[in-house]
Amino acid sequence: MADVTDAQAEKLIKLYTKAEKEILAEVTKALLKGNSTYQLKAMLKNVRKIRKDLLGGARDWSTQAIQEAYEAGQKSTGLGGGVGFNAVHQQAVAVLAENAYGRFEIVDQVIGRRVNDVYRSIALENVTGQVVGYQTWQQTAKRIRSDMAERGITGFVDAAGKRWNMETYAEMIARTTPRQAMIEGTKNRLLEHDHDLAEIIGGIGKNTCDICRAWDGRVVSLTGKTSGYPTLDEARDAGVFHPMCTHNIATAMSFEDKK
Repeated sequence: MADVTDAQAEKLIKLYTKAEKEILAEVTKALLKGNSTYQLKAMLKNVRKIRKDLLGGARDWSTQAIQEAYEAGQKSTGLGGGVGFNAVHQQAVAVLAENAYGRFEIVDQVIGRRVNDVYRSIALENVTGQVVGYQTWQQTAKRIRSDMAERGITGFVDAAGKRWNMETYAEMIARTTPRQAMIEGTKNRLLEHDHDLAEIIGGIGKNTCDICRAWDGRVVSLTGKTSGYPTLDEARDAGVFHPMCTHNIATAMSFEDKK
């Protein structure tokens, strides 16, 4: 799975890093000539094109990365496919891919608002300068450039209060959503073969927290139907499989056989 996750993550990170640089270049160009209405409108037009291409790339990535990760999860069980279950897997992949893409749409909306704010701020200062006899857009442009140098294009805050720029948010999605897809692929393949138990296997690297480590090697019930074991949902509620988490689940047939 590491190969699938890492390769796909690098592809997405590169896509968003490139787009952020291009958008910053367009904004900077407009700021340096902020008293030019033509330049400001050109910025909006060029950024819209970058955003459109970025969303197209994000859509392609979501479809491919989720599919590969889900299938990797299925294969990791060592169990073959079942009759009549293909539609369930296809639906699961489609939902996971759409959820992943939805997060990219949020980023796009934030980019749009951010760039529109730049346009409005500079355009307003142009008018103010013309009315009172001096140009204040230079001060505004300097402030905006400084702010973007510190926070990047997006600089938005998520529901948990964490601040992200385009690159860090893309990396979080790139490393989190394929992992979630693999877990779902593993889970659904096990359930397809009437196995209700799975083992949480340890994560690696800096994203292994104390909460997750406490669940290393523990066996969970996928559905809650097997008594004596915590459920997969309880593990999630405890904080396992958080964003950037490297934990996973694996077949635990030996435990099931002992029941």
